[in-house]
Amino acid sequence: MRDKHGNISGISAISRDIRDRKKTEELLRRSEKLSVIGQLAAAVAHEVRNPLTSIKGFTQLFEDKIEKEYTELMLSELSRIEMIINEFLTLAKPQAVNFKQENIITVLRNILSIIEAQALLNNINIETIFHAENVLINCDQNQMKQVFLNIIKNAMEAMPTGGILSVKTQITDSCLEIGITDEGVGIPPERIQRLGEPFFSNKEKGTGLGLMVCFKILEDHDGRIDINSVEGQGTTVTIKLPLQEE
Repeated sequence: MRDKHGNISGISAISRDIRDRKKTEELLRRSEKLSVIGQLAAAVAHEVRNPLTSIKGFTQLFEDKIEKEYTELMLSELSRIEMIINEFLTLAKPQAVNFKQENIITVLRNILSIIEAQALLNNINIETIFHAENVLINCDQNQMKQVFLNIIKNAMEAMPTGGILSVKTQITDSCLEIGITDEGVGIPPERIQRLGEPFFSNKEKGTGLGLMVCFKILEDHDGRIDINSVEGQGTTVTIKLPLQEE
């Protein structure tokens, strides 16, 4: 606004909060990526799985006729290909989901007991702080186990020389928060924004599909994942799930 002499006498501005719109756009982009990956996955699984089975079978057949270190390497790489295809299939076809009330703390403790031996072998101590022992969540138990296992394994792999893996829970605003913290190498800020994208991973041989599956599962459960990290100090992954209404 200017006065009669042309001098600026005031400024008027209108601002609008577009955070919700940006969030919706991000969810739409992620949904489109999942759709494309799903279509690609179905084709890849069909074309690759049959010849892969034959190759693996013949490799095992000639195991005694070829140097052991070669066959072990070949079988290891074939198993890795199978793992990638299985992750593709998780995205490609609808999964049988059975939602019901589950004590999520029990589910989490079961996963921790599974990986405890591997943690000890890698000089990793697991510390747990649970605010309660009975927290009901409307979820599919198998899918939640997949999420916990994937994130905890990622945390352990981030600590090649060992350290402390902390698992904590708390309730805030009718939401259960599960924080999984490692003392690993950390993640650069510019990379955090891309986590969950297909074929983007911090691991040398990672595909990014594992974390992408976790994002999809939690989206189906009306939950979400928040990731905070400091390079050289570690990473905290926070899983947020709505509590079961009583």
